[in-house]
Amino acid sequence: MRVRLRVLTPGTRVRIRRPGPGERGLWLVDGRLVGSGSDDPAYDLRHARSGRARILRRSRLCLTRITRR
Repeated sequence: MRVRLRVLTPGTRVRIRRPGPGERGLWLVDGRLVGSGSDDPAYDLRHARSGRARILRRSRLCLTRITRR
């Protein structure tokens, strides 16, 4: 059985599964990377407090709050 993952919109708050060094806390989605594929897309993320940027796959993210636009 294939599970469809929700597409994350800019401004959505997420946490990282299995966080590594420097990846703890709340992150905001800036956008989806073009050409990253539909099975496990990659997203630009920005840390809510420090503003640090990361690029991670959807499978590593835990949705905490959806922003409706």
